[in-house]
Amino acid sequence: MPKLIVTSRYIQSGSHGKLGNYVKYIATREGVAIPQQHTELDREIFMNYLDSRPKSHGLFTGKDDPIVLDRAAKEVANHSGTVWMHIVSLRRDDAERMGFNTLEAWRELVRRHISDIAAAQKISPQNIRWYAAFHNKETNPHVHIVVYSTDPKEGYLSNTGIEKIRSAFANDIYRDELQNLYQEQTQVRDKLRREAENVMQNLVSELQNSNCSSSQLELLIPKLYFQLQKSKGKKVYGYLQSNVKKTVDEIVAELAKNPVLKKMYEEWCELERQKYETYTSAVQNFPAPADNKAFKPIKNAVIWAVMDMDIPTEIEITMPSFTPDEIEEIADDTQEDISDVRYHMNWRDNYKTACSLLYDEDYEKAFALFQSEAEKVNVPAIYNVAKMYQRGLLGEENIPKAQEYYAEALKGFLYLESSAGKMQPYIWYNLGKLYNLGYGTQQNYSEAFKWFQKATLAGNSYAQYSLGGLYYFGNGVEQDRSQAFAWYKKSADQHNAYACYETAKMLQDGVGTKKNSDESEWYFCEAYKGFQTMKSVLADDMLLYRLGIMTLKGIGCEAAPEKALDYLRKSAEMNNKYALCEYGKQLVEGVFLSQNVEKGLAMLKHSADLANTAASYWLGKMYLFGKGVERDTDMALYWLTMSAESGNEYAQTAIENMDHFYQSAIQNAALTMLKSFGRLISKDYNRISRGQKFRTEHKLKQAIHRKKAALGIKGNPLEPKY
Repeated sequence: MPKLIVTSRYIQSGSHGKLGNYVKYIATREGVAIPQQHTELDREIFMNYLDSRPKSHGLFTGKDDPIVLDRAAKEVANHSGTVWMHIVSLRRDDAERMGFNTLEAWRELVRRHISDIAAAQKISPQNIRWYAAFHNKETNPHVHIVVYSTDPKEGYLSNTGIEKIRSAFANDIYRDELQNLYQEQTQVRDKLRREAENVMQNLVSELQNSNCSSSQLELLIPKLYFQLQKSKGKKVYGYLQSNVKKTVDEIVAELAKNPVLKKMYEEWCELERQKYETYTSAVQNFPAPADNKAFKPIKNAVIWAVMDMDIPTEIEITMPSFTPDEIEEIADDTQEDISDVRYHMNWRDNYKTACSLLYDEDYEKAFALFQSEAEKVNVPAIYNVAKMYQRGLLGEENIPKAQEYYAEALKGFLYLESSAGKMQPYIWYNLGKLYNLGYGTQQNYSEAFKWFQKATLAGNSYAQYSLGGLYYFGNGVEQDRSQAFAWYKKSADQHNAYACYETAKMLQDGVGTKKNSDESEWYFCEAYKGFQTMKSVLADDMLLYRLGIMTLKGIGCEAAPEKALDYLRKSAEMNNKYALCEYGKQLVEGVFLSQNVEKGLAMLKHSADLANTAASYWLGKMYLFGKGVERDTDMALYWLTMSAESGNEYAQTAIENMDHFYQSAIQNAALTMLKSFGRLISKDYNRISRGQKFRTEHKLKQAIHRKKAALGIKGNPLEPKY
């Protein structure tokens, strides 16, 4: 039986006799508690009332003024709207224990919560009228409350409203008991955490010592892996075919046999029993961990661990950040034409139209106009023709032809450098870039440093950024990360988006400067805004790639996969090797795109052919683990070797450990599953990659909820937030 009972009913207008009689009934019935009146002002009225009504009554309201029963009954009876009657009742033992065995206690209780009743009944506080009487009944002390609004059209009571009234009274009456309950909850939670941490330490230790290997798991994990490769749709337990679910169930059951997990589960069960003893005397029995609904999320954790087992963290590789040579300075209408006998620089007319066509991906027309300007020895146009050949925007890339035009652009910049006037910093920067990249000449970091330094002294933000890059990588100068940060920041403070990005990364990681997450986030946001502005005037594949990665991962902006993939697709269409790799991976994985393994594989191979070591490394792992392709160790060795020969240490590690690598991946997946199961038992972890939070006291909260339901409480403002 609930400790607190609240009942509510109503009588509509037109039932005058019933309403009047009800008021007199609650005011005079046997057991009613009679208020003691102390108001001097109304002494005469009260004495006259006592003379005319020898039988005293127990009505009370919001004021201490004496109430004339007949007048109150008539007032309620003549009300033209709906009148509600509530009864709030306690068991005798609870009333005695909580101190609600006197009229004064009940009167103050009702007065404290009239505003809650008004809110629950949709009555304006200034319009509510009410009378109440306390009956000190032997078995269940209770109070009758009559409520109505002076506005007959106002007032409505739903089941939700009744729950709110019940909750308000229960939270007040059982306040101390609930506070003790929450203290017990905290103690149990803290004990659970302490014990779970100890057990988890033992778990990790035993796992690292290979004391919990399972030959059955080593068979089941590859089986599930290949089943998932062939499964269509969401890789979530509820969406899988029955045969795949069966394999997942078998893995979970096998995990549960782990002796350390058994100990953890036994401890969990013991703590659960202790918690339940606070609320019930019934003996609690728990199913096997694999069948316990509390641990149902482990099934999806198993699926995710198997899907990710081909990406061990110890050999993971990240996409490279920009080098200082991959940026493009935007030429605007404020730049002056520079002319000499042999070369000139002109950013207007055909050149400007060609840039617009390039941005609109009309490469043939853009090339024709750039070529026309190049024939007039317009150096910026010559440079763009070289880029289009290099990036294969007219078909396949043509590096020899690109180098030919880059060499011509280099000659043009050198020829115009001395007579360029205020455009000299622009030329110095481009000369530094060509020497740094080895475009049209032999790569020469020292020469690049010289030209970048000249441009930085003139305040060129792109040269400042590039100089920061030379210091960062130690090219042409002794490596100095603090100097790199200083130049990056100087450039960033001139609103160079690329410099903002590198500054943000260094602040985020504490490289060359102190960590500062707030500043890092600010510079990331500035970088993203800068890239967006540049995108509107510059058709650059690296710029689109950077926007794609930032938008995909939510760096400096809200993550927007669909928008991000559009950027990456456009960059990939311009033969950007990094975008080809990332977009190809997305096609293979089929998370944000419709899965197309064949097309994704082709893009990855194209990226690898463009000397992207990340792409060849990823291809090697695909063949090594059979992800989207038939498992082929020879092909895996081919691609991993290509990546390793280009300097990828992770690929070299994979080659050296190929004999054990596949098995290590399976063991790594098993380790991940066991840790996930352990964390789930300890109730002490969040699953961030999927945005789902496991709260530390889920079962305890359920038990408290049942207790509160028994008390008639729906919500509790005192309840701690998790």
